[in-house]
Amino acid sequence: MAFLSVACLLLWWRTGNPLWAGLARAGAWLNLMNLIPIWVLDGGQATNALDRNGRWVLLASTVFLALLFQEGVFVLVAGGFVWRLFTKDLPAVSSPRTVAYFASVIAFLGVVLRFVPGHGFTR
Repeated sequence: MAFLSVACLLLWWRTGNPLWAGLARAGAWLNLMNLIPIWVLDGGQATNALDRNGRWVLLASTVFLALLFQEGVFVLVAGGFVWRLFTKDLPAVSSPRTVAYFASVIAFLGVVLRFVPGHGFTR
């Protein structure tokens, strides 16, 4: 679904139609909300494959992205990782690929949020 946000972003750049910008921003924001690592959300399911180190890496990544992009949705994702650091649902074998993929997706969605109108930076 994150690729649809990028497609909308590209359509906005090409056409200048604000509808595409709104769809890109809303899609990226909703995708990030879905990546909060709780319960049945996709982020919660992906976090089940991560050991404590992977969770720390993703917590640091989301805090960095929250500071860089000034988007509050990253704080919600980071809060979920803080909570998941203290749960006892660690896997027998961790998945470094999941850490890399998760970090890439949240960074990618942050870039989409940054480049559409209404981003957190002051102009």
